[in-house]
Amino acid sequence: MPSTFFGLELGRRALMAQQMALDVTGHNISNASTEGYTRQVANLAAPQPYSVWNFGHAVTLGAGVDLSSVTRARDAFVDMQYRNQTSLQAYWTDRQDGMQKVQGAMNEPSANSLHGDMDAFWASFGDLANNPENAGARSVVTERASALTEGFHQVVNQLNGIKQSFQDAAKVSVDQVNVTAKQIAELNQQIRTAEVNGDNPNDLRDQRDYLVDQLSKYFNVMVSESKDPNFTDRSVNIYNVMVGQHALINDTIADSLQAPDFSTSPPTLNWSNGIPVQAGDGNNGNVGSVKASFDMLSYLSTLKVKYDSLAQGIVDAVNVIHQQGYDLNGNPGVAFFTYTAGDAAATMDITSALKGNPSLIAAAGTAPSGGGNTAADGANALKLAAFKDGFSGIAVGSAPFDTPTFTQASSFSDYYGATVAGVGVDGQEADRMTASTAVLVNHLSNQRQSLSGVSLDEEMTNLVRFQKNYAAAARMVTMMDDMLDTIVNRLGMTR
Repeated sequence: MPSTFFGLELGRRALMAQQMALDVTGHNISNASTEGYTRQVANLAAPQPYSVWNFGHAVTLGAGVDLSSVTRARDAFVDMQYRNQTSLQAYWTDRQDGMQKVQGAMNEPSANSLHGDMDAFWASFGDLANNPENAGARSVVTERASALTEGFHQVVNQLNGIKQSFQDAAKVSVDQVNVTAKQIAELNQQIRTAEVNGDNPNDLRDQRDYLVDQLSKYFNVMVSESKDPNFTDRSVNIYNVMVGQHALINDTIADSLQAPDFSTSPPTLNWSNGIPVQAGDGNNGNVGSVKASFDMLSYLSTLKVKYDSLAQGIVDAVNVIHQQGYDLNGNPGVAFFTYTAGDAAATMDITSALKGNPSLIAAAGTAPSGGGNTAADGANALKLAAFKDGFSGIAVGSAPFDTPTFTQASSFSDYYGATVAGVGVDGQEADRMTASTAVLVNHLSNQRQSLSGVSLDEEMTNLVRFQKNYAAAARMVTMMDDMLDTIVNRLGMTR
């Protein structure tokens, strides 16, 4: 026979279990708006039953209820998908931001743009060809040339500013990755200590998952969690965070990234042991804001090369034709532009002699016979004006027109137009991918919230349910108290 106090034990267990379930529900309600919080579930289960001998045979009696565990409503597969898409979204959002800045720097199509400066420069030679002796027309040529050089300088300066902003962003991202990795490793240590002691540190796990979510904005990360074989009598896990094939966090040990090296092309990024982060190989850091910053830096370098090629092409072409003509005094033309090799767009300038003396512009196509000036001859200016429509006036094989860069274009405007169109296409791709990844992230976030988020309606239902269960258990204890009072105080009494 079970003890007379067995019923009280049943009531006590029921009261404790329902009280703890109410506490879990209250904890959920308190953190309904806490970012990164995961809804917790109180799992009630019947404990090991009792077997008692009753008049010659065994009878199994239930032992009430216990709170067996408090678990988090979490789906590892949804977490993985969410983090993958978050990395993609961070990558394309940063690419979109970068492309918008590049398009703003180019300011195309617009009358106040480099394309407009080129057209105005070629047109000024056409006006000069119609009136080659006019000092005003010659001054207009130098003014248009000055505007063209300033246009190149302005675009390059803005591209350099964008480049600097992405370098700064990459540095900040790397520092944040190192700080976050260290925080996760410290949380791993705290969680491990709690698990060794048999505890269930759900709130610490929420903090860790939230930090991993933040980490996924910088790199594409993969989480692996396995049982520690050194503990067979309890659940102690080993938690790793991988970036590609590299362990950024190995349980309680966090690796770190070195400062990015922007002196190389493309820029490089290494782990603490000097091994490169293979950004872009499909494994390590293939997406995320760090990869976006590095890709934009490479993109800006490539775009700068195109502007340098265009500036050098214009300078070389104008200089070749200009030196074939004759100025207002009948002297052979001098170089019209100067530049520094490898940095033509930023250093392109009008020759100092021409800046203060427009009469040195070689508008004439032939030398004067028997001396005198060439005021009536604008043939060479007409050749220069023809560059607006093509390269027919340039000598075959002269640099840089013997390279595929310009032979594939019909004119300078065509070459620059192709560059502008390429930037436009890349910008549209960034816009489309940003919108697409935002939809996926929003969908996965909703899916995640439907499982892990706190529903106040559901929690209020649980409050009522557990409170009713608690009241019923309390009533059972009262009833058992009356029964014991009868046995202790009234049994054997006669009236």
